Parts: sequence; C-alpha cells; structure tokens
Amino acid sequence: MQDGDKQRLRGRPRDDRESVERQYMTELGKRIRNARETRGMTQKQAAQAAGIATDMISRLENGRYQSPGLRTLLRIAEGLGAAVSELLPDSGAEPQASTAELSQRARMIALSHRAEPRDLELIVEIATLIVNR
Repeated sequence: MQDGDKQRLRGRPRDDRESVERQYMTELGKRIRNARETRGMTQKQAAQAAGIATDMISRLENGRYQSPGLRTLLRIAEGLGAAVSELLPDSGAEPQASTAELSQRARMIALSHRAEPRDLELIVEIATLIVNR
C-alpha cells in the first residue's frame, strides 16, 4: 500500500489537516489579541493575570504556539475576563441564541402580529437598514 492510499484511508491528507490547524491557531491568536487589546491590557499584564509566561501569549497571538491545552485556554480567558467561547474560532456551526436574544425575537414577532399591514412594511424596511449597516 502506498503512502497516498494510507492517507486516504485515515481521512484527509496530512497537509490539509496541518493547514486547517494552522488557520485555526492563527484565528485563535487573533481572538486572544483582540480580547486583550479591547480590555486595554499588554501581553505582560494578560500573562500575569492568566498565570502564564508572556512569551506564550506572544506565541499564541502570532499563531506560533502549537495547541494550548484546555487548562491554558481557561486561564487565559479568566485572566482576560472573557468567555472561552469568545476566544475560540467559530466551528462553522450556527451560533446558539441566548435566552435574552430569543426573548427579544419573540417580542418582535408578537409586536409584528399587532401592527397594521402598512406599518409592517415600515418595520421590515427599518429592520433591513439596521441589519445591513
């Protein structure tokens, strides 16, 4: 059996997996940097708050760190005052709506049922403007 055949049997070729992993780590790094900068923290401050080395934050932000463990991600998130989900790249799945968001959507639907037809058109136009801004 040739190497290519072995790779096909195991799933995606190794190069594809490595490419996806690199992209994921790059996106993770961008999200960590964004969360840190949004909170006005330096890399040193973020590292101290998370109880990890400053160079680890730097390597993560630059996509040069292999795969941080769950404990490390939890510590970084806690140090930044962020949810882990804020740091993790999207998996491609649809995000789950929060209870507050669902409540607002239900309120909007209930209000639309009470609106006059001509007002409904205006509501749709306003909502479209807001969504597309």
